[in-house]
Amino acid sequence: MMDLIFKPRLAAPALFGAALAASLLAGAAPAAAEDCKPHAIDLGEGKSVQGGCAPLKIAFLSAATNNLYLQAGIKGAKDAAEKYGVTVDVFDANWDPATQFNQAQNAITGGQYNAILAEMNDGNQACAILSKDAMEKNVLVAVANGPLCGKASEEGEALWTSGTLTFIGGSQGRAAFRDWILDIAKTNPGKQKVAVITGPDLNANTINTDLAIEDVKKQFPEFEIVGVARTDYSVLQGNQKILPLLQANPDLTILVSNYSDMTRGAIAAVKQAGMGGKLKIYDYGGNGWAFEALKADQITATRMLTPYTEMYKGVEALAKAWKGEDVPRFTPLETAEVTKDNLATSKSEF
Repeated sequence: MMDLIFKPRLAAPALFGAALAASLLAGAAPAAAEDCKPHAIDLGEGKSVQGGCAPLKIAFLSAATNNLYLQAGIKGAKDAAEKYGVTVDVFDANWDPATQFNQAQNAITGGQYNAILAEMNDGNQACAILSKDAMEKNVLVAVANGPLCGKASEEGEALWTSGTLTFIGGSQGRAAFRDWILDIAKTNPGKQKVAVITGPDLNANTINTDLAIEDVKKQFPEFEIVGVARTDYSVLQGNQKILPLLQANPDLTILVSNYSDMTRGAIAAVKQAGMGGKLKIYDYGGNGWAFEALKADQITATRMLTPYTEMYKGVEALAKAWKGEDVPRFTPLETAEVTKDNLATSKSEF
């Protein structure tokens, strides 16, 4: 039986012990010594780490833990850990790249972990430590959601970084956000005034949303972006950051939010501004709340994310490679649009 144990975060000097230590202890018995075959795990470009008989202990560097998306990812990691008989400890960075960098450093040098599942707030800052330093300490790294080393706007296998095992994602990549916002523009021809809500600076999703906005401006000049609000992905900031934009632009026609919790807060702001029923609201996330909002005609459409699958596959990839199985460099995740037309046949992961 495996339990997720949350411990409080401490001050910076004790970041490693401050980890949201979620010990997902395996019920499976360790392999017999005669069945154990140490082997090199290929990380590309002639790089490798040694896999073998030691129990696999994974440090899951989570971007944060304060929303349902992230919690679904933790659940996915937990379930995969149980299936494959490994240990996973979850570290809460609370959206702080510096905190997360220190957590990565401690996981690599502390000697307690031989693998990392990385969901980084700043993939550029973490580039060398996860693709080079970890390998030198024989720590196997799988990256999910946000790529490393300036690859946020790449597509397909180019999202993977040599020195790491694999990248799992794409549903929040360059192509996904570009196609989403371009589709909104195509569906709404003519003059539009649009506000956009995104996450924090440096986050890969924010970078790709910004790039998508630039694509739209080139192809659909009448799709006018009048403001972009940055948030921490919370309901509260979705409300606080969008309300001034609504008040300054009473003729706004479209609201675009790249995460459902922010959308939820924005809908409250729309009501506060007396603009209910006047806006088309497009959501990216597709959580349980978004499904209910569709039923109630509060939003026009949502795009589904798959956080449970993302982190399940991250732990699965590490476990398989540790056992000597081949793992693809890139595991793509798809996102589907949900409207009232296909709501009944769709299922949210969080």
